[in-house]
Amino acid sequence: MLVDTRKTYCSVEKGEDQWAGLIEVGDPESGRVVRAMPIFDYTAVDSRGRSVDGTVEAPDEQSVIRDLRNIRYTVTRIKERRDPTRIFKDMTQRFERADLYSLAIFTRQFAVLFNSGISTVRSLDGLSRQTMNGPLSRAVREVHDDIRMGYTLAKSMSKHPSVFDHLYIAMVRAGEMSGAMGEIMERLATLLEREVRLRAKISSATTYPMVVFGACCLVTFILVNYVFPTFVALFEGIDVQLPAITRSLIWVTKMATNPVVVAVSIVVVIFTVYCIRQYINTEKGRRVYDDMLLKAPLIGPVIHKVALSRFCRTMSTLLSSGVPVIHSLEIVSKAVGNTVIGDVLLEVQMGLKEGMRLSEPLKDNALFPPMLYQMVAVGEETGNLPTLLEKLADVYDVEV
Repeated sequence: MLVDTRKTYCSVEKGEDQWAGLIEVGDPESGRVVRAMPIFDYTAVDSRGRSVDGTVEAPDEQSVIRDLRNIRYTVTRIKERRDPTRIFKDMTQRFERADLYSLAIFTRQFAVLFNSGISTVRSLDGLSRQTMNGPLSRAVREVHDDIRMGYTLAKSMSKHPSVFDHLYIAMVRAGEMSGAMGEIMERLATLLEREVRLRAKISSATTYPMVVFGACCLVTFILVNYVFPTFVALFEGIDVQLPAITRSLIWVTKMATNPVVVAVSIVVVIFTVYCIRQYINTEKGRRVYDDMLLKAPLIGPVIHKVALSRFCRTMSTLLSSGVPVIHSLEIVSKAVGNTVIGDVLLEVQMGLKEGMRLSEPLKDNALFPPMLYQMVAVGEETGNLPTLLEKLADVYDVEV
């Protein structure tokens, strides 16, 4: 069956075949509906060659096909029903993100509960009720429901990419395969907590410049709209040739106080920002944007060191968790936060597949400083690569 009937109940829709569509899945203890699953309409051929139409509720299309085969049905057509309300909810939830701080707290609490011997189902049920962040709470609740239906933890989390990224899922999968889930969740919690602290330091360091910039914008707005206009009439009444800077200032003042010009300027700015954001959301645009950030005069070195810190710390965590180097590079390429460095890491991965050591392709690229690939080379020779990468990440954090 599609659901575990020992833990769930369902209302049944009578069909012309022995398969009945599951309308809702609920918790028998509380009587509440846990989560409505997608509804599929299908056409199949039974063991006697008769065509059978039916409706079933299941987690996904493959589950429907698999369970129909178990009763000797050959599926000829299957289509998911589209619920407009569900589509709208999916669209609104897509823009919601779980903040890193809440995710770090959830991971630490889950690691503590798991190491205390509490089952995964009970742990997730309790955490879903006390997690304050809305998107994270919904995701944890749905992961809990999926696990009760037989899914693995990594498979359940992979359905929520806006909450659990590639790194998170890869670490969970490694924990399931190695049987060291508690230890790996602790390492993942430590990694997330350090990322939260790094972001907090960067935010605090940029607060003062942002306040000064905002104050400058406010003062400029007041001068142009309220102070300068009082002098424009005076200057225009003087029959003398004004300096070019003064004439420019008068022109700017007139433009800034003209409602039509202001309205058109606002529309142009909004449209330009929208076009730029749409371009950055494309694969090519993202690479161009990330490359410009790395080459920027002041913020470029900072962004570069942040990416290197993430590379070292994430790589260290993955290697310590038993993830192979080649797979770790693929995961880290998506976790560094910069597509240019991510593409280079994929090239490094290709070098490893050709039999090279990790330090060799790193040495051939200017994005990785000498200290980094030298430390990696020492780690490979001594067999202590995860520890050296962790120390190197601390060094870059201090520099940032």
